[in-house]
Amino acid sequence: MSRHFNVFWFSSLVALISLTCAWAQTPSAVSTLHLYDNFDGAYLDPAKWTSSWQCGPAVLECVREINEDALHLKVRGYGAADSSSGTQYGYSSALLTASGVSDIAAQLNVHNSSVDGCSSNPGFGGGGGHAHFLLYGAFFNGGGGTSDDDVQAYLQLDRYSTDPAGVYLVGGFLKYQNQFFGNVDVEYVPVGEKITVELQWDKPNHRFVIRLFRPSQGTVSQQVMPYSMSDTTPAIAPFKSLSANVYPANCLGTRTSATLDGSSQR
Repeated sequence: MSRHFNVFWFSSLVALISLTCAWAQTPSAVSTLHLYDNFDGAYLDPAKWTSSWQCGPAVLECVREINEDALHLKVRGYGAADSSSGTQYGYSSALLTASGVSDIAAQLNVHNSSVDGCSSNPGFGGGGGHAHFLLYGAFFNGGGGTSDDDVQAYLQLDRYSTDPAGVYLVGGFLKYQNQFFGNVDVEYVPVGEKITVELQWDKPNHRFVIRLFRPSQGTVSQQVMPYSMSDTTPAIAPFKSLSANVYPANCLGTRTSATLDGSSQR
């Protein structure tokens, strides 16, 4: 079985409290966002970052650290070999202590992306593993008054074992009352291309906006994720997070794997 790697570079993270973002008009305006962290210390700053339980029993390698002025997230998980039903799960993440921000952008580079498939496992796109990087959080409460009623928005850099080689898909989706909906795709991006992504809560228009800036192409692409629930109540359990996630497929007689490994741009 070959070795498989998904590699992400996080050179800096910017977070904007305002609901407007000049980057929506021009790519060069990304510099007007407020820098949250450029990861230039030896360790993650506890005033800016916190963590939760993670990794999991199916994971053997799990890293969260600053490495060469970058946030380095690594997780490698293995599927069970005694079944061809379902997947295992593992993740490595960091949560912003500034949980109330409404607009987040991060500079990324997917250096390599691939996961094992399993023809006898019909899950996750027709047979095999799944891995993605998420920029996501809970932004407001839909009115029910419990954390399940918090509306969560996700921007993902997604790869399935059945995707074309050498690319991953930038997209997003929403979550409310334990239901996922509003899936949108922006576009496929070649592995190794440096990008910036943004997740913005556009409250006046009752929607979330995900943006993809590709400096090598000089383009900005976006999709919107509208919602219909009330957005006047603050989230019960607000959070914002960067997370590397793997879902290695269970595959009878074969030990599959899925890996995300991150380091910084140079």
